[in-house]
Amino acid sequence: MSRKPKGSLIIIGGGEDKERGKSILEEVARRAKKRNGRLALVTVATQQPEEVAEEYTKVFKELGVRTIDVVDIRAREEAFLDSNVQKIIKSFVIFFTGGDQLRITSQIGDSPVFRCMRDIHEQGGTIAGTSAGAAAMSETMLVGGPGDQSNEISALAMAPGLGFMSDMVIDSHFAQRGRIGRLLGAVSQNPRNLGVGIDEDTAIIVDHAESFRVTGSGAVYVLDGAGVSYSSLSEEYPEGILSIFDVKLHVLGEDDIFDLGNRRPYSPGQPKVRTA
Repeated sequence: MSRKPKGSLIIIGGGEDKERGKSILEEVARRAKKRNGRLALVTVATQQPEEVAEEYTKVFKELGVRTIDVVDIRAREEAFLDSNVQKIIKSFVIFFTGGDQLRITSQIGDSPVFRCMRDIHEQGGTIAGTSAGAAAMSETMLVGGPGDQSNEISALAMAPGLGFMSDMVIDSHFAQRGRIGRLLGAVSQNPRNLGVGIDEDTAIIVDHAESFRVTGSGAVYVLDGAGVSYSSLSEEYPEGILSIFDVKLHVLGEDDIFDLGNRRPYSPGQPKVRTA
């Protein structure tokens, strides 16, 4: 985006608590209630839209959201329907469920529904997403690659995302599925991009594309490849284990903040560290 949006993103690592504390979904609900009490629930990613919609509708109703409009797009032409566009226009908070992130981008990318979402975000609205809905937020998204093992160069799959966040690649279910290797692989492909791994029941809240704050019971891992001194990734060597040297790793817990402009973390009460 050429200009910074006025809105916020709530990017969730999946597995958010829906029964006890519900702190992450409470944050989503609070923003909907603050405006007109409406929330658009976008189920395009999942293959079980009715079950998923019923689950989230119940939770958000319990949290005080007055109206939940389900936007279930099974085929791309449905992203052009005025009925779906109107559901988005009426809501100032949009929530993407989990599932398959390629379904999100292929079915709504550059459609009237998506353009309305982008306008809402630029005007101050909130876009939230969990699991696949989180991965799709960035300009470049991870769509495949094994966890629980060292990253093999040929195993990583990436694709264009929705573009709500620039210069970032997001991975969810991070510690639970051992995804450090594949996030390193994503960073190695373009060290300009921060790699952000988000644990389950954990989220980052991005305000005005300037910084993010961590909330939830897990951790957020930030891989910064700006100082990489060597990478084995090349067209000549497209196979094998990835070697990558001098990657910087930050681990953030609840309420910690990451300054995106300076690529530095800090905790509440700790002064920001400015880079030259």
